[in-house]
Amino acid sequence: MRPERSLPAASHRAASIALTALSWTMTAFGRAFALCLSALGWTWTIARSTLATATRKGRSLLSGPVKRGLAGPVRHGLLGRRVAVSLLAGLLSVPLALLTTWWVRSTMGYATLEAWVRGTWYGTEPALVVFLGVAALLVLATASAAINSGLVPTTLLVAGPVFGVGVARYGTTVTYEYGASVVSLPDAVAIAALFAVAFGTPIAVCGFVLGSALRRVTAVLADGSGPLSRLADI
Repeated sequence: MRPERSLPAASHRAASIALTALSWTMTAFGRAFALCLSALGWTWTIARSTLATATRKGRSLLSGPVKRGLAGPVRHGLLGRRVAVSLLAGLLSVPLALLTTWWVRSTMGYATLEAWVRGTWYGTEPALVVFLGVAALLVLATASAAINSGLVPTTLLVAGPVFGVGVARYGTTVTYEYGASVVSLPDAVAIAALFAVAFGTPIAVCGFVLGSALRRVTAVLADGSGPLSRLADI
């Protein structure tokens, strides 16, 4: 009879221990949850205060010298002095690319032009048409920078024809080590974009520098002051 009496007592003791452990666990969980909420609130308060301070300082900075710089030489140097002319230069890059693609495919073909560029680049068979093409792009970039400044529209204007040359590669057959393959449209566009960045950007930067210098020299001569004007009077 004694084991039968001890069994309910043990069960009652186990249930009491389980309830105590559960109560302790719930209390600890509640305290941890409250602590996490407190930490999150503290973090949010600090982040909000830091963001407000940074925003206030950023606004004061942008309303000062940075704003004057962006509204003046920096904006003119990047986007151009006249918005209409900059937009026109950017839009002209599209028809220039299409015309270049049509001209290359209807006259010499991409394979011939590629051979000319390779021969000129390596010096084995320099082609006059390559030098003339680079000179024409340089003149175009110089004129754009001299009239309107703006490195971005000048780069777009020069990159258009270079991009068109790369697109002319579409539909041609290219021979690799594993065999021949026809150039797809995505491949031609990707290579054209690479050509535009690799070759168009340096030409545009050189033309931008020349055009900016030409504009400054012209402004000094037209102003009638400075050493250049006095030299011109002699």
